[in-house]
Amino acid sequence: MPSVLCLDLGTSAAKAALIDLDGSIHGRASCPYPTRTTADGGAEQDPQDWLRSARTAITELLHVPGATRDVLALSLTGQMQDLVLLDPDGAIAPAVLYSDTRAGQDAQEIHARLESEGISWDSLTATVQDATSCAAMFRRLVRTDPDLAGRARGMVFGPAGYLAHALGCGRWCDPTTAAATGLLEARTGTFSGVIARAASLDEDLLPALTTATGQVVGRTDTAAQDLLGVPGGVPIVLAPGDAGATTLGIVGLEVGDDYAYLGTSGWLAAVIPRTAVDDGGADVTRADVTLADRSAATAEQAPVSHHLALAAGDDLVLRISALLAAGAAADWARAALLGGASPAEADARLEEREARQGRGPTGLLALPSIHGERYPVRDGDLRAALVGMGPRTRDIDMYAAVLEGVAHALVSAISAPSRSDRSTGERSRPLAVAGGGTASAPWLRILADVTGREVRAVDGADAALVGCALAAADELGMDHSIRPLAFRSGGRTVAPDPSAARAHAVMRDAHRALYTAVAAVRALH
Repeated sequence: MPSVLCLDLGTSAAKAALIDLDGSIHGRASCPYPTRTTADGGAEQDPQDWLRSARTAITELLHVPGATRDVLALSLTGQMQDLVLLDPDGAIAPAVLYSDTRAGQDAQEIHARLESEGISWDSLTATVQDATSCAAMFRRLVRTDPDLAGRARGMVFGPAGYLAHALGCGRWCDPTTAAATGLLEARTGTFSGVIARAASLDEDLLPALTTATGQVVGRTDTAAQDLLGVPGGVPIVLAPGDAGATTLGIVGLEVGDDYAYLGTSGWLAAVIPRTAVDDGGADVTRADVTLADRSAATAEQAPVSHHLALAAGDDLVLRISALLAAGAAADWARAALLGGASPAEADARLEEREARQGRGPTGLLALPSIHGERYPVRDGDLRAALVGMGPRTRDIDMYAAVLEGVAHALVSAISAPSRSDRSTGERSRPLAVAGGGTASAPWLRILADVTGREVRAVDGADAALVGCALAAADELGMDHSIRPLAFRSGGRTVAPDPSAARAHAVMRDAHRALYTAVAAVRALH
């Protein structure tokens, strides 16, 4: 069976897989690379490490007899929102990662400069802009290392773009990654000259934008064979950045497609029409304004989400509503409330509690914001809270309330039922759920009851690679049966309990109001 060679250059490692046109994964390999962090918030990686790790993973994968003969395309994705400065020979400095926070001053100055011209940076990009914006990162380099900034003859915004450049394809960026840089105008889907000027960035340095969910940007040659061990003549496809590729690999990219992630952090990702952003404004709140600083009316505005383009000229947007703590909040609660119980021990106690009391709300309200919060408010000073304890409240009740709190935060991002099959009249499919939290059957039941939707656990470990394969196969017009993971058989499915779902629905407004109340109390300290 012919295969697509898929490469995901993530935050910590290069992951490669051969995915057959029937959707089966023929092989996997990975190779890590280091991150250099600094006390002042810096986070950098060496682009040469990306290349070395990519070669190691691909070489291991292609050692399978006959594998090289069947490679139909090389499809690339990876971490987004990294600043990589280039000259004709390659990177001229370490890549500044999306997690680098050293450009706070520069982000504020870009905000101020644009506001002096009557422009909201957040509204123009439909995403909150802060120190992690590539525009702010570049402005910091202009301020702190003008010689380095002046030597740049181009830039890309992640390892997938860098690898494409190293393979001789030129400078490219997919729209999903571009939307994360702080330089893309949401309404036009093009890089913004006014933002570039505010960042002291020459527009000629910006890469070209791909126009499809996956686009052929070149073909491998003898240099590619030397660099990666990939045979010559293979199409090179730039797939969406990791957020888009993961969504494509889990549920697809049609309006209404959504999934939840329960890892250390958590999020609800949904494909929505661009008009939902245009009509409702930017759906963002400035990152440097805490909830306690706002009036009550302002505090109740639309939740803070990120909006990422999916393809140039497309009417679809990927909305990501991200919690700072999901599994991290559960870990904290087990340590603080259950005496350091393991996840399995905590689940056993939840099962016992449910057997005694049935499914339904604990009656407590909990915020999971142990590290501050990004959604449904953006407030770095917010902290977790538990409200409503009484004489019968026990430790396991409080632990269950924390899991409910994560679910209530995620349900704020579900604006409409998931897409149904209009041709057959079938009801909406389950909410796919990925991440380590899916190992907890009680948490899945809580999520089903709070959302009022059937939920289905999905192993998302290979999601970005599956998304890569889909993007390449569709772009090249291949006859294939690769399917998103949510459409495949297997995985635990949990239906909501109707009575519990109704009871949780009554609590949604109270849970949302708790963010305002806790922020106001903290402001009095």
